[in-house]
Amino acid sequence: MPKIRVAHIITRFHGAGGAKNTLFTCAGLDKERYEVDLIVGTSADSWRAEEAGVHWVQLDDMLRSIHPLYDFRAGRALLQLCRERDYHIVHTHLAKAGILGRWAAHRAGTPIIIHTLHGATFSPVQNRLSNGLYLMLERRTAPWTDRFISVGEDLRQRYLAAGIGSPDRYSVIHSGMDLRAFRLAGEQKAVRSQAIRQGLGLAPDDFVTGYVAALEWRKGHHHLVKMLQPLCQQYPQLQVLFVGEGYDHERISAVVQEAGLTSRIHFTGYRTDVADVMAALDAKLFASEREGLPQVLVQAAAVGLPVLAFEAEGVRELVHEGVNGHVFAYGDAAGMRAALKQWIDDPALAVKMGGQGPALVDERWTVETMQAKTNALYADLLAEKGL
Repeated sequence: MPKIRVAHIITRFHGAGGAKNTLFTCAGLDKERYEVDLIVGTSADSWRAEEAGVHWVQLDDMLRSIHPLYDFRAGRALLQLCRERDYHIVHTHLAKAGILGRWAAHRAGTPIIIHTLHGATFSPVQNRLSNGLYLMLERRTAPWTDRFISVGEDLRQRYLAAGIGSPDRYSVIHSGMDLRAFRLAGEQKAVRSQAIRQGLGLAPDDFVTGYVAALEWRKGHHHLVKMLQPLCQQYPQLQVLFVGEGYDHERISAVVQEAGLTSRIHFTGYRTDVADVMAALDAKLFASEREGLPQVLVQAAAVGLPVLAFEAEGVRELVHEGVNGHVFAYGDAAGMRAALKQWIDDPALAVKMGGQGPALVDERWTVETMQAKTNALYADLLAEKGL
């Protein structure tokens, strides 16, 4: 029997949640039934696709930012691929690939078009032009989309409220992840914490809080600097880790320097031992302006960290108010500051709240659950189309 030809199209392929989700999804498809192409924009991680047993196709013209010339060329290349490969299923991810990929698949007559929402492409906190453009494009491509997969319920509700698609075209499939290292780090917190703190020059009795996120402006590091500045003046034991790398590193570093916190906020760069770094924290911060389902909050809960977070899609699925942390309106630095001050004054309270986290991480968040639900969705759509 001929195999079902599937294309996964993603704008960028790197270490972030959307890419991991896509890779796990590709790897979970039965290779006896499916022949899978992974089509990506600029990336150097083709070996990951090879490990997952899929065919890597790179389109250097598919850039993250809007660029009329490159976007035209990328769209034309995707249309050619869709026609030549005659895919049964085109499954898109992220903003640029989601728009161009669905357009190309629609023009090529692809029977099944799926789009995974890893985060909202439109948001009231971004500039009005970008917000309006992406909202218009999402509405335009919605009729071509047989099924939206949302990584969280909040994200599904945001899109429906914006008039994008109908409820019957949405499925919620949470991002699956391998949490074994995070659970183990939580169980061995004392040992892991000591090693990381020594390596970073932090004292055992420091109160260490941190933010694991790409160094991008939309992630809200500048709000955290504003929140932390008065506390760093009041508490000499307060230390902060910004874990990650990104294209706004210099801009965020300048904010830290201007606030006089270069000796208190430490940029660790990209780390492969994030589970151990989390084990070294006393509290986890989260400040992103928009998300789909923040995987770092699942990981923090698995480690047993209490969390202080600004409101964003998916946050309340992991941070239960007053149980394992607190959630604040976006940019509410004063509210977050007051809660963090309470934890610094009473570290036992932070430990108690963090201890509630592991019980909140159930089977919804496993890779196996995500893969099983995606396989079932593919089967249902293929049956509906008579394929």
